[in-house]
Amino acid sequence: MSRPVRLIVCINQRLGTGQRSCVGSGNLDYIRQMRELITAAGLDVSVVERECLGKCDFGPVMRIAPGGRFFTEIDASTLPRIVRELKSYIAEQDA
Repeated sequence: MSRPVRLIVCINQRLGTGQRSCVGSGNLDYIRQMRELITAAGLDVSVVERECLGKCDFGPVMRIAPGGRFFTEIDASTLPRIVRELKSYIAEQDA
């Protein structure tokens, strides 16, 4: 039996001038959009918010878990690709 698939999303916000962070780069909007896209695609994937994924300079950041790939510097055009990757990842886990 395969383990549940999750999309881990960074919600870290670094304070201070010039401090790049996932929330400061728009990840809260992308979380909402990803939940909608995942539901529309009929995927059984939970979106899990985490304080930091350790890649602040490359944010916004998301990661497929368990053991999936990282997505960095996300923008609205990246989200459909993440959904496609989720579908592929699930198919591989079920194979």
